[in-house]
Amino acid sequence: MKVFVSYSSKDLADVETLKASLANGPIELFVAENSVKPSESLASEIKLAIKSCHLFVVVWSNHAKASDWVSQEVGQAVALGKSILPIVLEGSMGLPGFMSELKYISAEGNRKDAMDRASSIILEKYEERKKKQEDTQRKQSDSDSKFLLGAGALALFLFSR
Repeated sequence: MKVFVSYSSKDLADVETLKASLANGPIELFVAENSVKPSESLASEIKLAIKSCHLFVVVWSNHAKASDWVSQEVGQAVALGKSILPIVLEGSMGLPGFMSELKYISAEGNRKDAMDRASSIILEKYEERKKKQEDTQRKQSDSDSKFLLGAGALALFLFSR
């Protein structure tokens, strides 16, 4: 599962805590600081990563609020209908209008606990996605089997005439 993380570079330490809690697992985490190589177009790689992500995480803070990049990334995620998981670093601030209806994780008090909670939610969403994919594959397999069974029965009928 692909997860995009939007953040201010001034909050990178908190993002690294989230990244560490998801290390060695099935989640492909896009953190621009680590995911975009020198010489690559930052804007192009970010747009592509947002478009292909299954979950968009925004680490919201006063730094993020002041960042042109974060507001553009959130705008793209909203426009693409992405599922958004907000983590609010400062308890005194809420989410902006376009995200205000979302329930968020508050990091006030203990940021590591908040990042661990976010990690758990991301892994739960991964398991939900995996189960849906398995169900879809099982239904397709059942459908294919029924088709083959029906085709076989028809062939037997036609050859027995």
